[in-house]
Amino acid sequence: MRRHPAPTFLFVDLVGYTALTDERGDEAAAALAREFRRTTGALCREHGATQVKSMGDGVMIWAPDPAAAIALAAAVVERVGGRPDLLPVRIGVHTGSAVMRGCDWYGAAVNVAARLSRQAEPNQALVSAATREAAGGAGDALSGCAELELRGVRRPVSVWRLA
Repeated sequence: MRRHPAPTFLFVDLVGYTALTDERGDEAAAALAREFRRTTGALCREHGATQVKSMGDGVMIWAPDPAAAIALAAAVVERVGGRPDLLPVRIGVHTGSAVMRGCDWYGAAVNVAARLSRQAEPNQALVSAATREAAGGAGDALSGCAELELRGVRRPVSVWRLA
């Protein structure tokens, strides 16, 4: 078991993937998911992040730097969510405690990032106050603080929007 100082996680989910699968079929949906993973993987490399795993129409990303994670979220919205051949994205970003086992991550920060992605609007990233604070000046690009109740999380989470 390895511990890392306050890692940052992003969960990116394609909006409308289930409907697309129903409308266009499994092969078209699989091709779209493959292109989504390829594109997010390239963006991760550009921002010093690692695509930890994919789960169908979503990916989990680890970033060692919160400022780079915010820049990565903006790039994913623009370069994935803005493509007409792909679908809009929802992104959750959170910095906090987690542990790495093998090639995967577990812990509170992972859970909060995943829950935030489900609360985001299409082509929006919700960034926790913890990430905003840890990112220093990079967090200034965020707007509209809100408190969200997240399933399975004891306390409300303060979030900022990156649209």
